[in-house]
Amino acid sequence: MRVLVTGASSLIGRATVGRLLARGDDVTCFQRSPSGTGARDARGDIRDRGAVLTATDGHDVIVHLAALVAPRPAFADAYAVNVEGTGHVLDAAAASAARLVHVSSPSVAFADHPVIGAGAEPPSYRGPDAYAHAKALAEQLVADRALPGVVVIRPHLVWGPGDTQLVGRIVDRARAGRLALPDGGRALVDTTYVDDAAAALVAAVDRTFDSAEATTRPWVVTGNEPRPVAELVAGILAASGVAGRPRAIPAPVAGAIGSIVGRWWRGDEPPLTRFAARQLSVAHTFDQRDTQRVLRWAPTVGVDEGLARLSRSRGAPPP
Repeated sequence: MRVLVTGASSLIGRATVGRLLARGDDVTCFQRSPSGTGARDARGDIRDRGAVLTATDGHDVIVHLAALVAPRPAFADAYAVNVEGTGHVLDAAAASAARLVHVSSPSVAFADHPVIGAGAEPPSYRGPDAYAHAKALAEQLVADRALPGVVVIRPHLVWGPGDTQLVGRIVDRARAGRLALPDGGRALVDTTYVDDAAAALVAAVDRTFDSAEATTRPWVVTGNEPRPVAELVAGILAASGVAGRPRAIPAPVAGAIGSIVGRWWRGDEPPLTRFAARQLSVAHTFDQRDTQRVLRWAPTVGVDEGLARLSRSRGAPPP
């Protein structure tokens, strides 16, 4: 099978490409810089419709991972990459009759209330977080275009060795003495180890061909092992060799601070935004029974094993 992976230089992109190559697929990686995956690179910008159409020609499936995941992008930039770029991918899929795995995010349905054992709600977020807003619009565009053979996957809080998003930010803020958890990190959340997320995307590639049910709605993917935020953060810090404990802040205070800091912070990445504070304050767990049945996939790396792998990746004994 010929598979084009956009955004292949990301953490989950590299892991997905590795799995596709290992099973014998012919993989092309599309992104602005070398992917470092060992697969063939077709370098280009997702905002360039012509480049996307050219790269897709002759491929059977597109795995669309490319996105602007900057901490506080201008909405125009997030829209250009995440929405217009997705439109280019949809055009390319239609032109080449390629199947599509569109990689979204559970944040597209964030509504500032606890989610316990839920499925995938509609992509309704229209708030101030530019990434979540643009990804919600992108997923809605995918639904509106209604191309055949499209599977939408929302991996939740993907992490693992080499992660510069979740793990990197936790470690950097802890080292700078700026790590604080709303309500002490009591909220229960699902996460996904990178190898499991990649395996789910590879399973979704196959389901674009043989499962009509898989194309009917989005699927949230998690490791199906919810833990309190504080426990996850403590494990990540220990596995990363970082001493100390985060401060606890009442959730309403954290939200208010996030609103003020997000409005007045002049750097690229504020230490806290209201969106992040609220996401850390409320539970997020997802029912995985239908997801696992339809994708014919199940996670294999638990949180403790993932932390042990994270520790081993830096040459330290497991925490």
